[in-house]
Amino acid sequence: MMRWRRLIAGRVMRRSSLCHVALASLVLASCGVDRQQATAPAAETGAAAPVSAPAAETGAAAPVSLEAAFTCLRERRLAVVSAHRGQPDPDAAENALSSFRESLAAGVPILEIDIATTRDGALVLMHDDTLDRTTTGSGLVSEKSYNELKSLNIRRDDGRLTDERVPTLAAALAWGRTAGAYFQLDVKKSTRFADVVAAVHKARMRDRVIVITYNQADAITVHRLDPALLVSVAIDSPADVNALAAQGFNPDRLLAWTGNRDERPSLWQALNGRGVEPLFGTLGRAGERLDDRYVADGDLSEYRTLARAGVTMIASDRAAAAAMALGNDHQRCMR
Repeated sequence: MMRWRRLIAGRVMRRSSLCHVALASLVLASCGVDRQQATAPAAETGAAAPVSAPAAETGAAAPVSLEAAFTCLRERRLAVVSAHRGQPDPDAAENALSSFRESLAAGVPILEIDIATTRDGALVLMHDDTLDRTTTGSGLVSEKSYNELKSLNIRRDDGRLTDERVPTLAAALAWGRTAGAYFQLDVKKSTRFADVVAAVHKARMRDRVIVITYNQADAITVHRLDPALLVSVAIDSPADVNALAAQGFNPDRLLAWTGNRDERPSLWQALNGRGVEPLFGTLGRAGERLDDRYVADGDLSEYRTLARAGVTMIASDRAAAAAMALGNDHQRCMR
């Protein structure tokens, strides 16, 4: 599978308003809205000071923005794969740079990562509330300092140890900027959206991330922090899109999460008609997830069926297999 190549292009905006940056500044000046009201201290390793939307990024040429790429994929009825926890397959380490490299090498350009906050405010990649399952440590992440985490090794799901340490969000974004990766950011309950958005701005990755939210209130919070960011949120019907728009959410920055159990082609068609890109997950519990069913017979055609039915992004626990099924078609829009 062709390795993902860094994409060089100017920033392209599909329907964006010229007032996005100005609006972000106005909102941030008046709103400190956040899901968590915890006051985590700033730290060089992750958390940041209050967010202010940056000026247009200059310097290195920018790759294709995710917003422009998703528009192209939707219009061409193509799909791209996102690697759940950054893994190319369930045997790889979670939230580990080695897995990120393997996923990119397998043709998976989007990496879903989990962001937790340490006791001293560092933003680190960790799915669970505790360290026990995926590292050599134990106890709550939120009760440990970053210095304590630096001494731990990442443990694979089968129990085998790696020589890797727990990455910070800053390190992952810096690596992704060089490698040409894109990210979905799953913000854990211990973590403030404002700190994550600030880290994205600092890394100059705001065109290359999707912020995952689980309810409309959180989606609105992120949109107010930076109206230019792509935000995913659960959508069950076009009425949910209307409800968000009524609260000031620009639908052009919305990605519709449509679940991970039942294929919903009628909903996908309706969302496509509204110019909103549908996301669908084939991930889940081992033995229950659609990935296992799709891969079982070696055919993999189900992934292509999802793309033809209107899914723009497939979030997968078997990302390498899904990418193999879809081929390199997404590169028409992401290069």
